[in-house]
Amino acid sequence: MSLGGAFQIGRSALAAYQAALSITGQNIANLANPTYARQTGHLVTMHGGPSYGSVRPGAGVTMNRLTRHVDAALESRLRLSLGSRSSAEVIYQALSQTEASYNELTDQDISTQLSDFFAQFSDLETAPQSNSARNLTIATADALITTIKRLRTGLVNQIAGLNDSATTAAERAGDLASEIASLNELIVQQESDGATVAGALRDRRDDLLRDLGELMDIQVREQDNGSINVYVGSEPLIEFDRSRGPIVEIVIEDGVEIASVRFADTHGNVILTGGKLYGLLESRDRYLKDQIDRFDTLAGGLIYEVNRIHSTGVGLVGYEDLLSEYSVSDPAAALNTTNAGLPFPLENGTFIVHMRDTSTGQEITRQIHVDLDGLNGNDTTLNSLAADLNNVPGLTATVTADNRLQLVAGNGQEMWFSEDSSSCLAALGLASFLSGQDAQDIAVCDAIRTDPRLIATSLTGALNDGDNAGRMANLVLGTSTSTLLGHRSIQDYHEALITDLAVEASAALTDHEAATAVYESLYAQREAVSGVNLDEEAINLSKFQMAYQGAARYLSVVDSLTNEIMALL
Repeated sequence: MSLGGAFQIGRSALAAYQAALSITGQNIANLANPTYARQTGHLVTMHGGPSYGSVRPGAGVTMNRLTRHVDAALESRLRLSLGSRSSAEVIYQALSQTEASYNELTDQDISTQLSDFFAQFSDLETAPQSNSARNLTIATADALITTIKRLRTGLVNQIAGLNDSATTAAERAGDLASEIASLNELIVQQESDGATVAGALRDRRDDLLRDLGELMDIQVREQDNGSINVYVGSEPLIEFDRSRGPIVEIVIEDGVEIASVRFADTHGNVILTGGKLYGLLESRDRYLKDQIDRFDTLAGGLIYEVNRIHSTGVGLVGYEDLLSEYSVSDPAAALNTTNAGLPFPLENGTFIVHMRDTSTGQEITRQIHVDLDGLNGNDTTLNSLAADLNNVPGLTATVTADNRLQLVAGNGQEMWFSEDSSSCLAALGLASFLSGQDAQDIAVCDAIRTDPRLIATSLTGALNDGDNAGRMANLVLGTSTSTLLGHRSIQDYHEALITDLAVEASAALTDHEAATAVYESLYAQREAVSGVNLDEEAINLSKFQMAYQGAARYLSVVDSLTNEIMALL
């Protein structure tokens, strides 16, 4: 009986230290595996065994459990830092790409082309009769407009690229969530005996959770059975073996396709505060859409301010007929109300209509009141404005079927305008130099392109008068501000746009560098807890080898004693 107990002690030792050597070998094998969590076996004394007089030394040793060295709180912080680093990187890359597309500090940037455009009006001021100067003004405007449209198209394309990246990232997140849900089921099955630790499966699940945390901010809650539930905000994304997506749906906002991240089952919005997906959507919605809006505002301010001055001058010839660029939604609505729907503002004031006989040079003028004071219910509408203009001798005014104002001069007559304190002409788009409303549709008016003589260089109609061209040239100065541009000049507004973008890009770089530093620090802490230390494993290997050899030597001695006893029988 005593020898049998001795054999049990030796056998248990061989089995325990063989397991310990296997664990050490597994650790060493995964030395360079960044997703592996170091494992340790726990050796405990086996109770019982034979009694030698009053002494009961025990029944040997066993390995009763396997521990993965994982700090759940540290893993959670590491996932959050991965998401922060990823979102900051995406935002910085998007802003850097936008900043590079503006091509500032070159001969082809908007600042240079704006200066060239207004400088050309300055040239017209000194040579208003020059056809070549007029054609060059149109060409300079075209170059500026081409750049404006190209940059806006680039921003729209960049948004489309972010949508595609968001779609790909959401699909990847959905695949990760599905695989994590499947691993939940496998881990619960393998650990159902209460003793097994599914280390490889748990390593794989932790790796997938880090990948998922890099894409979106998640919270992980481990359950008693070994499975985990994953939440995005307060909404569950994974519950045991069930995944809720996410998926992407395309919606249209302001004419632009927008990728919206939603849960697969309810189609509710996924509220993100971190991760690559958040960075993609934040880059798109906060920065790029804002850039498009500000770029459209810049183009709208350019159109409005140039037209306000251009419409109150006259070129080498007047207009025989005019059709307003902008239509109203309701011709019976006051022109400054939302029911009228004009794209540019106007106010209470007046403007003067000039009618000139082209054969005799005889000229008549009439002042038109634009009543928009909101009193007495008699505010000017498109219908009432047409009626007032129709009373001007030699001028026929009508409202077209698409709610635009049509003006036709009588036979042998031509028209032009001056002293518009109401901005009505620019708001309707009459006698304009530029057409369109924003960076998407800005263009030189067809009438100007067809007949450059219509460029309104003069205030009086005299051949050598270039004063109105000088007024347009002065728009580049900081003293010429626009209410549409926050009471800044066109050039100042553009400079502020570029400066703000540079500041945002610099802040994004700082955020990325800070997030990277936090991640590297947390990763180093994770390696200290979960990483494999080769020196430590070498010591364990030597220790367990000697223990195994000792146990084998012990069994050899017990076997020898057994043979001696058997020989005596």
